[in-house]
Amino acid sequence: MIISHVILVEIDTDSSTIALKIKDLKNVKFDYYCNAKYNKSFAVCTNSKHLALSIKSGIEALILDDIIENFNGAKYSISALDKVIRGCNFYKSEIPSIEIIKDIKTLEKVEIPQIDTYNGALKFYKNCDLIMKQIDELLYNGAKFSKNNRKDGKSIIHNRNLPILDQLNLEWVYNKDNDIVFDNIGLAKWKREGQFKHYRRVIEMKYFR
Repeated sequence: MIISHVILVEIDTDSSTIALKIKDLKNVKFDYYCNAKYNKSFAVCTNSKHLALSIKSGIEALILDDIIENFNGAKYSISALDKVIRGCNFYKSEIPSIEIIKDIKTLEKVEIPQIDTYNGALKFYKNCDLIMKQIDELLYNGAKFSKNNRKDGKSIIHNRNLPILDQLNLEWVYNKDNDIVFDNIGLAKWKREGQFKHYRRVIEMKYFR
């Protein structure tokens, strides 16, 4: 599978606490988890930031009663571990594309997807064209579209989803509940990265006012 974002289930045996953290794979500090007090920690691996956020929120709902600290990130009692594992196993059974990795350190060897190579660029253009084609078909067939100003943050195609969006790691367009969301925060990040500028501009013009 392609791994882009992970939910780190950080189990601190010294303080008997659990913390849930979402990280872009390339930003995980693997040496941190070599510390003996974190040797029971594990990771839930996903191919999408938005999927990771949804799973984390679902697990947090299960252990809300076990919260013991909510300053600079929530911490939960280690007694909630069975609930966390049960939640992770539920999501794994429902979403085959996720993986549960018991040894976080092994993720250091995972190849991180890149788009700044020739093959990566071709894949980007192919995916972008495919997404826009499918979105334009939805609009042509009468899907309700709230096309908003970029300063408003988001434009929305209502009551529609595209399976391809769950397979790709895109921050500017994604499925959320029953809608397709165009997210200007994701576009702003894309702008800062400076890649494929003309495509970004086309998307801004097509899906925002």
